[in-house]
Amino acid sequence: MYGYISLYFKPNKIERLNYISHYCSICHSLKRNFGNFYRMFIIREVSFFSLLKVEFNEKDIEEITCPWVGFKKRYIYKNIEIFDEFSFLNALIIYGKIYDKLHDSNLNNLVVFIKLLKRKLIYYYGKDFIETYENILNEQFKIENKTLEFEEYFIPSIKIIQMILNKHQNFFSDDFSTYIGTLIYLFDAIYDLEKDIKKKNFNPFKRVFHIDKLNDLDKENKEFINFIIDYSIKNILDTLETSNIKNKHFAKKLFSFSASYHKSKIEKLFYSNNKRPEKNISYINSKNIYLNIK
Repeated sequence: MYGYISLYFKPNKIERLNYISHYCSICHSLKRNFGNFYRMFIIREVSFFSLLKVEFNEKDIEEITCPWVGFKKRYIYKNIEIFDEFSFLNALIIYGKIYDKLHDSNLNNLVVFIKLLKRKLIYYYGKDFIETYENILNEQFKIENKTLEFEEYFIPSIKIIQMILNKHQNFFSDDFSTYIGTLIYLFDAIYDLEKDIKKKNFNPFKRVFHIDKLNDLDKENKEFINFIIDYSIKNILDTLETSNIKNKHFAKKLFSFSASYHKSKIEKLFYSNNKRPEKNISYINSKNIYLNIK
């Protein structure tokens, strides 16, 4: 789903300018490369990624009046072309989401729309890259028809993150892709559980743990999920600290507050209604890198 990294704290003036100028520059680049329609689908993680690559300097931005937010003052980079990379990345992720929707819902009326988008993405990324991207998405569809260990469902998400980072001048280790891909997939699965059940879509919590609500998880499995989240968050922060990224302090602050927000929200989902777990819910024996924490 994406959209998990945002301003979950009150920023100072420079932090606000930094965040808004990156976000709004991607918005303008999307208009430039794809048209106004795509401006409605800015992915906050792409804005965060641009923060890691484009050093903020107040001299590089200019004030604008934006009709999309009631003609309020906003800020964009004067050299908007440097954000083309991020608008294409944003469009790539949107393409993947539409591709997934077509598979889940058989929305044939979107076929023409996705072909036009695909053509633009092939022009930028190349045919081989887009075909590999689609193959990973198809791999996700296939494993969703199988009963596997919980963490095995994360693998396509991890592969996509690794592929994206490698294409966009990766300055992180492969492990970073593992932690990011795991966290995004896990958050999606947690927040979408009840919606997926209602629509009869796949969800790893339903398939593996046989639950309809997160508070149906037993104590050990809640600890297991919390461990995966905490372990991933810690290693992402460690990587941000040791990597040669731009806006390091602000990036770490953004990620830390976002992680804390979602940790708190997930805890509420785990323990809502104070419902006791059923005793017959089995603990899943993990053989993955997140260790076995019985």
